[in-house]
Amino acid sequence: MKTTTIAYSRLQKIVSLFGKSSIMVVGDSMIDKYIWGDVKRISPEAPVPVIEVQSQTSRLGGATNVVQNLRGVGITTFLASLCGRDADGTYLRGALKKIGCRTEGLIASAARPTTSKTRIMARRQQVVRVDSEVTADMNGREAAALWKCVAEFLPKVKGVIISDYAKGVVSRPFIEQLLKACEERGLFVAIDPKERHFDLYEGVSVMTPNLKEAHVALGVPYAHCSDSDVKVLGWKLVDTYGLRYLLITLSERGMALFEREGKVFTHLPTVAQKVFDVTGAGDTVISVYSAAITCKASPLEAAFLANHAAGLAVAQVGTASVDRESLLKACKAGLGV
Repeated sequence: MKTTTIAYSRLQKIVSLFGKSSIMVVGDSMIDKYIWGDVKRISPEAPVPVIEVQSQTSRLGGATNVVQNLRGVGITTFLASLCGRDADGTYLRGALKKIGCRTEGLIASAARPTTSKTRIMARRQQVVRVDSEVTADMNGREAAALWKCVAEFLPKVKGVIISDYAKGVVSRPFIEQLLKACEERGLFVAIDPKERHFDLYEGVSVMTPNLKEAHVALGVPYAHCSDSDVKVLGWKLVDTYGLRYLLITLSERGMALFEREGKVFTHLPTVAQKVFDVTGAGDTVISVYSAAITCKASPLEAAFLANHAAGLAVAQVGTASVDRESLLKACKAGLGV
């Protein structure tokens, strides 16, 4: 990508408008828990390490991490999601309030726990992960309560992000109803996809799969792709799902942006200086890309901002968000201005 096609003054203008934009996040909320410790011996009961716990932390994950990323850059956010009637649900509600997100759209369900993923870390390395979750689709009562919130929020937002972690919120009748309502209002819709739901996503504004998810979406075996293979794969996705834009994340190779109008392809090399943890990096990408699009950025400008935001996020351990000042500083360095 020729960085001369990106003007820093334009990025400044776009980012300055973040505080005037609003986005609704619909999807699966969760908590990312971390147990931090050290390993000094092997268990006498089995050939496994014994972790001596030093501290424990909890962070927003899934759809709530998308909210956190949006709030980090100043976007007004509305969340429509489910949690359990449990201590983790109480934690989610409190953490969202702390970052300035309204919580009436976080519906407490008696039918499922709050989704949590507990990572046991030894010397900054993940040893094992323990998940607590129900992945069945929402029941009728949950869907009705959630739609009531969605209907209230839609007139107040400029775009919608669907954060699909396959934990039940993204179910066929609900998402079909949501996409129809967004189309009627002319709203931008972005989706971070999960493998079992690709048939629900036709016609969204942008999809942000990783390379493996892009293969699954087309029903082809996952394999390492050359740059030319990525282009072929991407255009097939655009055509198959009727996408206006497609942004495929390529891990250490950066991102690939596809624009249907004019059939424009752009490869954005990675800008990450160091990578400690890729947890939640996709949340950062879809958040900043969507924020920029709702503030009149071009697809390329939005992808450039998202790429630099992701570079900042993966340099931190655990789910993380960036702020406007650090994002602009990173973009300025990337442009060499």
